[in-house]
Amino acid sequence: MFGILPLPPPMDIDIKERIAALCAKVIAAPDRSEEFVCAMEELNSALSEHAENLRSQIASLRQKGFPHSSDTRER
Repeated sequence: MFGILPLPPPMDIDIKERIAALCAKVIAAPDRSEEFVCAMEELNSALSEHAENLRSQIASLRQKGFPHSSDTRER
C-alpha cells in the first residue's frame, strides 16, 4: 500500500491562509506606504511562525524514526 501522509493540523492550514492573504495585501499596497510596511512585517512574522512550525514537525518525525533527507539513498 502507498504511504499516506497525515493531513496538516488545522493550525497549519490557518497559517497558510494567513500567509496567502498577507501576500495579497502586500501586492495591493502602494510601494513604501505604511500599509505596505505593516503588511510586510506581518508577512515576515507569519513566515517565521510557519517555518518554526515546520521545524517542530520535522523534529517530531525524526523522533518517531523517520530518516533525515541526507540519510536516504537511491537503491
